[in-house]
Amino acid sequence: MATRPPPVSYSTVQMSLHWLIVALVAIQFAFNDSMSRALHDAVEQGGYAMREGGMVSHAVIGGAIFVAMLTRLGLRLKRGVPPAPTTESRPVQILSRATHWAFYAVLLAMPVIGALALFLISPTLGALHSAASWVLLAIIALHVAGALHHWIKPGSEAHRRMLSAGPSDRRLD
Repeated sequence: MATRPPPVSYSTVQMSLHWLIVALVAIQFAFNDSMSRALHDAVEQGGYAMREGGMVSHAVIGGAIFVAMLTRLGLRLKRGVPPAPTTESRPVQILSRATHWAFYAVLLAMPVIGALALFLISPTLGALHSAASWVLLAIIALHVAGALHHWIKPGSEAHRRMLSAGPSDRRLD
């Protein structure tokens, strides 16, 4: 069985999922305070008040992030991803791949931990979920710094792989 060469860019679906997740994560941070408040109140009162619309929105969007990340992971495993730029040093290539895998780990774990915190009314799991949000912000900062590095680095085209599918990579897989 012949191995498929790595793609030169991300597929349209991979790119769409990337930007959808970016938007959903941004929305999650907007609802963070209402979720923390709802969990705190539930611990104090022994249950949730039905007026917690922010809590419901946060939970639904968290579920959507989980599904989108599972889909991205499936596509990554099935289709592959473009190779790391050969113009970068080996440590930078490793950091880039580690950052991407950290996104998968954190963005798949956070909805599970958040759901468990919600259903078990667990302040400990709620605190773990909140701590993970700081880890996520650090990963986002590292990722954005890398993207900016490629954007300003003369001759680098790596940042374009998430902005436009290559001619042979426009298929939907």
